[in-house]
Amino acid sequence: MSRPVVFAAFALVLASPAWGDAVASTGPGDLAQGMAGRWNGPRALELIDRTVERRAGWTARGGLEDYTARARGHIYFLYDLGRNTERHLIKADLLALEVYWQAPGRNRQLIVGRQERKVLPTNIRYHLDHLTVVMDNYGDRIFMGEGAEVRDVLHPAAAGAVDVYEYRLADSLTLMLPDREVRVYRLMVRPRDPGLPGVVGSLYVDRGTADIVKMDFTFTAAAYIDETIDYINVQLENALWHGRHWLPYRQSVELRREFPVLNFPAGSVIRAELGIRDYEFNSGLPSGFFNGPSVASLPRSRLDEFEFDAGLYDALDPQVAVTPPSLEEIRQEATRMVSESYLQNVRPFRLAVSGASSVLRFRRAEGLYVGPGFSFGFPRGGELLLLGGYAVGAERFEFDGRLTGPVMGSVRLDMSVYIDRVEDAAPWPASSGAVATLAAALDGEDYREPYWSSGAGLKLGWPWLGGRASAGFSYEEWEAADLAADRVVGDHRRVRVLDEGEVVSFELRLERPSVAGVEAVGGASWALGLEAASPSVGGEFEYVFATARAEYVWTDVAGLDVRLAGAAGAAGGGRLPAQRLFPAGGRGTVRGYDFHRFIGNLYGAGSLELARSIAYPIVSAVAFADVGWTGIEGNSGRRAVEVWNEAGTAAEASDGVLVSAGAGLGLFFDIIRVELARGLRQDGAWELIFRARREFWDWL
Repeated sequence: MSRPVVFAAFALVLASPAWGDAVASTGPGDLAQGMAGRWNGPRALELIDRTVERRAGWTARGGLEDYTARARGHIYFLYDLGRNTERHLIKADLLALEVYWQAPGRNRQLIVGRQERKVLPTNIRYHLDHLTVVMDNYGDRIFMGEGAEVRDVLHPAAAGAVDVYEYRLADSLTLMLPDREVRVYRLMVRPRDPGLPGVVGSLYVDRGTADIVKMDFTFTAAAYIDETIDYINVQLENALWHGRHWLPYRQSVELRREFPVLNFPAGSVIRAELGIRDYEFNSGLPSGFFNGPSVASLPRSRLDEFEFDAGLYDALDPQVAVTPPSLEEIRQEATRMVSESYLQNVRPFRLAVSGASSVLRFRRAEGLYVGPGFSFGFPRGGELLLLGGYAVGAERFEFDGRLTGPVMGSVRLDMSVYIDRVEDAAPWPASSGAVATLAAALDGEDYREPYWSSGAGLKLGWPWLGGRASAGFSYEEWEAADLAADRVVGDHRRVRVLDEGEVVSFELRLERPSVAGVEAVGGASWALGLEAASPSVGGEFEYVFATARAEYVWTDVAGLDVRLAGAAGAAGGGRLPAQRLFPAGGRGTVRGYDFHRFIGNLYGAGSLELARSIAYPIVSAVAFADVGWTGIEGNSGRRAVEVWNEAGTAAEASDGVLVSAGAGLGLFFDIIRVELARGLRQDGAWELIFRARREFWDWL
């Protein structure tokens, strides 16, 4: 291990507490510096006093005795691979409710229609207030999850709130309502003591009347009763009915949970969106109607008979959804008002498991690997992640450290240091880690082309056109790997002896992940990558390495789900390393050929898949076809291929286009896939493939 790597590791350790101290010392007042206006200014306090007064007496104005309304909405239960990552659907619900209200504050809601569908197995049971309309902007005391999630939090426009909260007049703007424009003031609100239960967000109040038109808010960490809650974001929009009554119009709630003591790249998200329409006023509802439970439901058979105008997945489909995607912005705005440490509910120090294979795995180059991990969260979203362990077969200790956090707005910094980390020379994974472990132990194949890497890197990431962009540079030392695994059942495939040396590289990446619930609504995802290295900067290699990958999903096309995917790459330069070639053949590229039988510094591949449910959710049938091609161009490409073939079965460029076809079964919500493929050109073979659902690979 060289001096630069040791220095980088030392710098990472030093940087983490400094980052934490710098952010932790930023108090709530400091974060507001530079914003227009000031906290608790006279105009802000005068406005909130008017708002509190208007809110307390709203039922007495305009002769409102009762009303009925109809609500329609969607509730989605999703999982993600970490906060602000792509989301996948677990369960969808479509609801129809009838809403009843009577002065001075009695209400009742009846569920009259419901459709639901599970995309993955779950036994979730929603709290009743996740399924219903929020009345009176939550009243003077806010409860969520029937008091199991948030309990007894004072409303920022309730009587006595000015003694608990601070207010700041942020700006004046115009909100577009369905039938009119409304001039409003945005009044920012936060607790005087952010260490206590409270609301952090914004009130949008009518400039003329001081009525609440809209609320966007989240909670301080102290407000959460359930320690698994990461955050709750709420958006409530009112509309003016009959020119007199500000009543619910549209509501959105998003609740995210994750493991409180384990840093694992997974979270569950409940996202509820309801629209309220068709108000009827003063119809003379009998007071006895409101006796009994506040929420009731028709029998299941009656719920199924309800005819909806909307589709089950409409609120996920960006082409159909009407609710603006602003729930994420609520959290970002809240961090400008109070330190992230007051919003973060999960514990700062946790065990870290980036995936099951980060703790326990079996590989040809490592043998058995065992290693723990730890993470520590800093204020404002910074995190130090430390992973390490011992590869028994290779007799090596491995270390991987990362420090991440925001540096300016939505820009995030990622610093990494790693020592003797096993890398895969293939640009895209061919299997999940768990399948690789099973295959290595039982069949001598881990579907990897391993080599050792030690180094350090720095990367900046930021939002870009609905996706993410990142740019960074790294210094690495590469070392060829050897076969280190003990024989379990059969012989292991030989480990290729790849290039060794130092490399300093720059990388640019653009990616757009799939929309939330892509398996239900379809859509595109893509990623572009460019990596360059030059000895004039440092290291021993000179190359440019470009990759592109895209996928489009169509759902319910004549009863079929269609998935079209493609990938391409090109590499070249003065001295191209074998680690930057494109292997092809077998799972992950063109099924129906020996694994990585083909190689090249030019690559192209595509896949078409058709799936249809046979006995939902137990079995689905799948048919697919793959095409691919590799080419070798230039002296540098030929030299890299010679290195690739020094050990193991020799690989070569494909003779024209590779073609294969096959079929398979998706089992139990398509979590497990069993496929049989046959290569149709260049001595193709039968290949039986057992794999997990691709979205789960990061966990395995």
